[in-house]
Amino acid sequence: MKGSAIGITGAVCLVIGFGAGFALRPVLSPVAASPAAVAGVAQPTEEEATAAVRRHRLFTGTSLANATLKLGDCSPGGVGPGVTCMTQLVMDPSRPNAAPQNRPIGFARVDGQWEVAVW
Repeated sequence: MKGSAIGITGAVCLVIGFGAGFALRPVLSPVAASPAAVAGVAQPTEEEATAAVRRHRLFTGTSLANATLKLGDCSPGGVGPGVTCMTQLVMDPSRPNAAPQNRPIGFARVDGQWEVAVW
């Protein structure tokens, strides 16, 4: 076989290999779960996290009874027990111009219930 035929064969094999890898990636390596789930650490559902935030009182005594929360990725807690999750939090959506805040919040399970661990 001549050198150019070997090069063409190699290039065709590479293209087929890359194409097959791209097509089979979702089957071989599905979208990864959150780091907390991969580490085997429990994490709250969005409803449990929202309930925990609504029960929490800020150090100023402010109640967050009307807060809304969207839960993002969670990872094992680095500062305290439980997990730290990225959240999009609106402290009081009934107020005019209430803007969402993107912030990490720590959650820990206490007596079978999720609580805010690190604000």
